[in-house]
Amino acid sequence: RVTNVCEDKTGNLWFGTESGASCYDGISFRNFTTEEGLANNDVNAIIEDKTGKFWFGTRGHACYYDGETFTKVTNEEGAPFENVRSIIEDKKGNIWLGGNDGLWCYDGRSFTNITTNFVGYIYEDSKGNIWTSSEGANAGFWALSRYNEQLLPNKISTAIRIKEEEGMLFG
Repeated sequence: RVTNVCEDKTGNLWFGTESGASCYDGISFRNFTTEEGLANNDVNAIIEDKTGKFWFGTRGHACYYDGETFTKVTNEEGAPFENVRSIIEDKKGNIWLGGNDGLWCYDGRSFTNITTNFVGYIYEDSKGNIWTSSEGANAGFWALSRYNEQLLPNKISTAIRIKEEEGMLFG
């Protein structure tokens, strides 16, 4: 089952699956699993950052791939990020990780923890605002919040779409 799709700068398609990650160059697939160094075979998120590194959020830990080696991503205390569900790179080049350990921002030097609440989805709008989905007080409900953690009143939202002329849509 495909869980995520990412197109890299050269036009290759990367697929996150429950059995690892695959890169399709238009001719053939190259597969990556824990045998090649991937943190976990159940891949939730893949992005390519501005430097050409590929970041993977998995049900195990987060890692990045520099084209040769996978490196496990850890916080300032050396602990790995657990069950990373979403990764984005913002317009400033910061990497945002969301998952079981909350929301973290990497500025290229160090990680800053924004919240310890579970984060399932991260989105940056055209104005540079960071939006997240996070479990609310009631299990199974989601609350969307801005980076400043001001909650929206409806806590049942699992998808976001920005339409420039119509505003932000939640589903």
